[in-house]
Amino acid sequence: MSRTKEVFRNYDIKRIKMLLKEIGQERYNAALEDVGLKDSKPLGMKGFFVEYEVNTKDVNLYHRYPSGVEMFIMPVLGYWAIPHKDWELIRKKV
Repeated sequence: MSRTKEVFRNYDIKRIKMLLKEIGQERYNAALEDVGLKDSKPLGMKGFFVEYEVNTKDVNLYHRYPSGVEMFIMPVLGYWAIPHKDWELIRKKV
């Protein structure tokens, strides 16, 4: 039996662009290196999303690659540009 958890996701590219600007290139590149994505950086904005985990109250930036693999990039709790509208509740496999 597969386990799932409820999370909220936001795919608002305009707000995510603002979030990335607030994070800054240096911090973003460091985060990619920290998670082992330095050599496979996202090439465009398509695929980025912000996820809010209900149980832990974490807010994280992710990227979904064209292959369907979703990769954690960095925590973003505390940044001003986190999207406020259009969150979707989904069930995520754990």
